[in-house]
Amino acid sequence: MRSVCGKNILMDWVYLSPHLDDVALSCGGMVWEQVRAGNRVSIWTICAGDPAEEDLSPFAKSLHDRWGNHVNSTISRRVEEDLASCAILGADACHFEVLDCIYRRSPDSGYFLYDSEELLTGPIHPSDKILADRLGEDLANLLPQGARVVCPLAAGDHVDHHLTRATAENTALPLFYYVDYPYVLDAPGQLAALRRDGWTTVRTRVSEQGMDAWEKAVAAHTSQISTFWDNLDGMRAELRDYRRLGVGSTLWQPPK
Repeated sequence: MRSVCGKNILMDWVYLSPHLDDVALSCGGMVWEQVRAGNRVSIWTICAGDPAEEDLSPFAKSLHDRWGNHVNSTISRRVEEDLASCAILGADACHFEVLDCIYRRSPDSGYFLYDSEELLTGPIHPSDKILADRLGEDLANLLPQGARVVCPLAAGDHVDHHLTRATAENTALPLFYYVDYPYVLDAPGQLAALRRDGWTTVRTRVSEQGMDAWEKAVAAHTSQISTFWDNLDGMRAELRDYRRLGVGSTLWQPPK
């Protein structure tokens, strides 16, 4: 890990983020409101590891070309963006060294596990299930005593979101869940299924100040804006539309 986190750190909420932007994207306004209310909040990013620059699949190289950086500068830049984003929200940051799915290889054969857009969504590879078991044990030993833990629902089925959720659930701790934005926009039926299954919700009102912080926190992830939007104005407009739905200010809990 690149930053300090563990049982000795006093914390009210710990948000688990698959990548170095997912919490900001999905529920940054809610995090800001919790901090404003006096809560100590930390964002722990699971897939923040540095791959070797010479160890990239053609698919990963194509993504780096789109992002406009070589691999190490890309990861370093994204970490800096995340620290800036967390500072806007008033949250601490913790970065684990698991590689993003586009860099992960099979521990047995060495082939790339996810080397196409199509493989980024769906079930995780069996070797990732083993990884989630190990990470779950590590996480259970690191989480601050009494902290409420929030993990992604994996709405939209991104494999790293599934990995993060499986890791959290392997701790055997009670969990809250946030909805993955913008991936949920392609999977609206998943939330309806939760309601049918008896999941309950806790909602936090995101004020205009909170909305402003949310936009700025997302904008701090400069390298990733082009992944989802044409420009910052488009991001702000769509994020405000999402705020009106109330999904980004809602936490979910499974039936007891």
